Amino acid sequence: MQSRALLLMVRVTCAPEHLEAFNLWYNSHLPNLLRIPGYLWAQRYVGLDDDNRFTALYGVRSQDDLPVLLQRDGPDLHPVAAKEFAVWQGLQGLSDRLSNVYEQISGAPLREPLLLSDRPLSIVTADVDPAHEAQWDRWYTESHVPNLLKVPGYVMAGRFRALDHPALARVNTGPKYLALYECEGEEVLPSLRRGEKQHPEARAELERWQTTGLPHVSNFGWGFHRLISKHFKWMAG
Repeated sequence: MQSRALLLMVRVTCAPEHLEAFNLWYNSHLPNLLRIPGYLWAQRYVGLDDDNRFTALYGVRSQDDLPVLLQRDGPDLHPVAAKEFAVWQGLQGLSDRLSNVYEQISGAPLREPLLLSDRPLSIVTADVDPAHEAQWDRWYTESHVPNLLKVPGYVMAGRFRALDHPALARVNTGPKYLALYECEGEEVLPSLRRGEKQHPEARAELERWQTTGLPHVSNFGWGFHRLISKHFKWMAG
């Protein structure tokens, strides 16, 4: 078993007229998936800037579990996973579907404090120009993240990179890099967002990002998200 934590992220936008049915189904979807050995926990978020945009995060035990969990056309796919995939494909009103399995490359372990709190998350995703990727990656880890964690309101940070694995050929559809930042609470978010109330240190780091980080990325996404459900299986089979 590899030492790096694995994280499945699934994102989707749901049309307002289908939200009730979608949320009702998701309330059983996460517990059903946690019946499968290999999934450790699941948390679901709604966008604070777009309340029709949803993000689900799943802890994955090992690369060895990926064919059972996610290889839709493989012989080892768990029956529960196959059933959930079939329903997922038939849901109405969904768009902008995105899924990736990421391996953690730096930052605080996910279980502490992310899984032990109900705090909001800042979720950042991006692809990076390969010609500048090594330099960009080093700057992000050694400068950008430490500077953000000095800003009052940020609690923790974790960085992730999309995992290259044969079982994920039909899964990985999102940006290569992911960063998760846990925030103290929704009351501090105005000081972290762009705007008049933004903290001076947050504004300064945003300016550094715009001149140093942003020119080399594509498919960039950044937003704050509220936790709406969480499910645990501490003793995973």
